[in-house]
Amino acid sequence: MKHHSCFAKLKNLHLLYVEDDTQVRHQISEFLERYFASMQEASSAEEAMKYFKEKKPDIVLLDINLPGKNGLTFASEIRKNHGDTRIIISTAYTDKDFLLLAVELELTRYLVKPLTGTKLLEALEKAADEYALIFRNDYIVDLGEGFSYNQEEKVVMYNKEEVILRRKEMQILEFFIGHPNKTVDYATLEYAIWTDSSTSRDAIRAQIRNLRKKTHPKIIENINAIGYRLYRKE
Repeated sequence: MKHHSCFAKLKNLHLLYVEDDTQVRHQISEFLERYFASMQEASSAEEAMKYFKEKKPDIVLLDINLPGKNGLTFASEIRKNHGDTRIIISTAYTDKDFLLLAVELELTRYLVKPLTGTKLLEALEKAADEYALIFRNDYIVDLGEGFSYNQEEKVVMYNKEEVILRRKEMQILEFFIGHPNKTVDYATLEYAIWTDSSTSRDAIRAQIRNLRKKTHPKIIENINAIGYRLYRKE
């Protein structure tokens, strides 16, 4: 593998590395830190989620067998709202059920330990290529009627002016942007956005009404008797 090519693809990206084995984590971190713009280490899924929310890493490299919440559960939680984040999972063994779940979670790669520098960089380069493909349109999502969403700066714009959204309104919009062609029912939306508490359909409707008022009526479309879908350009 050409290391300079890999460096060029990774140098502007941010990595979160999750591994509970201190010795392994330090060895891999020391090897990888030269390639990334920044890198954060975590020893558990709980610690990793704190860093994930703060730093919004582009790539997550994690072990399956973590203390408490395992790596696949953590990956599933990321996938609920962050379809663009590239995820690589490592494990000491292979398992058919894990492999099937890895496919469902759209993981970049499933690596079997011990990790080698070559295999690791190949997986990370693949993740960088996938990330570049996702964001090839300069991070801008067309929301219709002159509104757009900048995925790099995480702001909604209208005629070069920022549209201020409340936290739940932004979370709902970002969820739909992460699932652009999917019709989402109330239960899915509640589970994805209200992670620490329950809510009502009326409360969800109210949030979507507010989002429409601040943008335009068709930004989140009603799909009769099913749920909602993000605006799609004709």
